[in-house]
Amino acid sequence: MSNPDSNSKLFEATRIGAIEVANRIVMAPLTRCRAGPGEAVTELQAEYYAQRAAAGLIISEATQVCDEGRGYFGAPGIYTPEQEAGWRLVTDAVHAAGGKIVAQLWHVGPISHPLIQVDGAIPVSASNVNPGGFFHDATGGKHERVDPRPMTVAEIHATVAKFAAAAEVAKRAGFDGVEVHAANNYLLENFIRDSSNKRTD
Repeated sequence: MSNPDSNSKLFEATRIGAIEVANRIVMAPLTRCRAGPGEAVTELQAEYYAQRAAAGLIISEATQVCDEGRGYFGAPGIYTPEQEAGWRLVTDAVHAAGGKIVAQLWHVGPISHPLIQVDGAIPVSASNVNPGGFFHDATGGKHERVDPRPMTVAEIHATVAKFAAAAEVAKRAGFDGVEVHAANNYLLENFIRDSSNKRTD
C-alpha cells in the first residue's frame, strides 16, 4: 500500500509572495514573553526558532513597534539597536538551519495598561471604547483594563511611520519579510471594527 502522504502538496516547495519556501507548512506566531532586558530577544529565542526551521515559513511571535505599543511584560520589541541585534541572532540561526522567517509587527493599543506604559500613560485606540478583560502585571496580578484615549490624527500618522520604521529594522535584522498583526482587539483592528471605532474624522 502506498503512503497516502507521498504525493501531498503539503511538502512541495512553493512561493509565498517573494519568499521561496521548501514546503507549505507555516509556523503560526506564538507569544512567548521571554525577551531579555530592553525587550530584546536572546540566544534562547535563536535556539527556539532554529529548532523549528524545518517549517516552510516561520512567523515570529508578535513584536511591538514602539514603547507605547507594549502590552505584555517580556514581549519583544523591534525598534531599538539592541532589539535589532537580538533578532539578528534569530534570523541567522533560522537561515543557517535552512528556514525562512518573517517578523510579526504589533501594537496592542487598548489592550495595554498604564502599568506597562511609560510614565503611566493611558493606552491609545481609535476611540475611548474599553476592550474589557484584565491586564496581568509582572507578578501575576490582575488589573481591569482602562478606557483608552482616542489617538489624534497626528498620532495616527506617527504610528504608521513607526510601523514603517520597524519594517526597516526587520529588514536590517535579516528577516525575509514582515506580517502586520491586525486582529485580537489590538490597535489596527480597533480602526477597522465598527464596535471600537466611533470616529467621525
